[in-house]
Amino acid sequence: MFRLLTTLHTIHRIVRDDCSIDAADEHLWAFRGFYEDRADPHYRARTWQKVQLASIGPQDVVRMSVEEMAFMMRVAMEIEDPIVEYSHQNGEGFRVLLPSLARFMGRSQIEALYAKAHGLDWCESAWCAEERRHGNAFAKAIERLTNVAPPRDNPNEPRAVTADEDAAIAHLVGREAAEWSSSSTYVVMAAHAAGALHGLLRNLARDEIKHLCILSAADHYLRGPRPWPRVLELVRVGLKNYRDQRARRSGGRRIGAHRATAFEVIVAHLFVEWRVRSWLRTVPLQTLATVFETVPESAPADPTMDPGKQRSAEDRLAQGRARRAALLRWSPAARRRALGPVSHRSHQRSLQRDDQIRNNRYVRSVNARP
Repeated sequence: MFRLLTTLHTIHRIVRDDCSIDAADEHLWAFRGFYEDRADPHYRARTWQKVQLASIGPQDVVRMSVEEMAFMMRVAMEIEDPIVEYSHQNGEGFRVLLPSLARFMGRSQIEALYAKAHGLDWCESAWCAEERRHGNAFAKAIERLTNVAPPRDNPNEPRAVTADEDAAIAHLVGREAAEWSSSSTYVVMAAHAAGALHGLLRNLARDEIKHLCILSAADHYLRGPRPWPRVLELVRVGLKNYRDQRARRSGGRRIGAHRATAFEVIVAHLFVEWRVRSWLRTVPLQTLATVFETVPESAPADPTMDPGKQRSAEDRLAQGRARRAALLRWSPAARRRALGPVSHRSHQRSLQRDDQIRNNRYVRSVNARP
């Protein structure tokens, strides 16, 4: 019992630090920085705290068996591995719903084909750069803990996603649920780690928390403040993903079998959701519009594309911008509050909050800590 309480306290401390309002502000503005300050490597991929992988060993696993830790890492590695397919899902799924999010998280089918034909990078986004380091990091950590290199022959099987608006909303919820699950699970693993292993797992968890904050903010911008319906959607999708992973992963029936660990993961989910929800209440609509209505740099034009299809695509993008500006996916009551008269004092508070978010450098200060 004492070990469980100690672990829960550690989980709370990690979430408090890595999912604070300051941290979430920096993650949100890093989205804007990806478009406005690409010369800064931190905006191309979140800066990791330096970790000596060679020093990781079984001694770094605490209050959990090394076997259990290696198993959790193996499942995470298999889920993380097919980043190329995930990035195409994101680029295609979000390209009309929210183009800036699509470019931040991947390439559309047309962009991917063009990039392949012309020898361009398979993905230029910050999300890809951050996610593609996860599978290899887990593989190296597993090898350090067990002295055996894990096989990479059971990757996830991402489903095809279309740019249809309903499918795009469903994909947004699915990605939110996946990032929520990953960030919470990695926090639990970090709570059972010390030394270099703890540092590595904190790096991984912070990446996932960043992605969760951005996707949750995008959901809030597109669909309005809806805390309980949103979390119910995430739970429903998360439970489906949990059942799927038990059926498809290596040794999947062991997922959730250790009751104490399963309880810790559930508690971590609650802590993370509470922090994200508290942060979203502080972010003005004006800030969300400023961040997400960033106009992505156009992908190289494909000279073979039919002009009629090009005009149709541009019309769909214009219609999407109009729907977002009118808050058509918001509930009527929330839309009236958001678009109604704004007092001078409320406007000033919104501007001050914008300045706080713009000037935040929380993650860099964390990375500077010994």
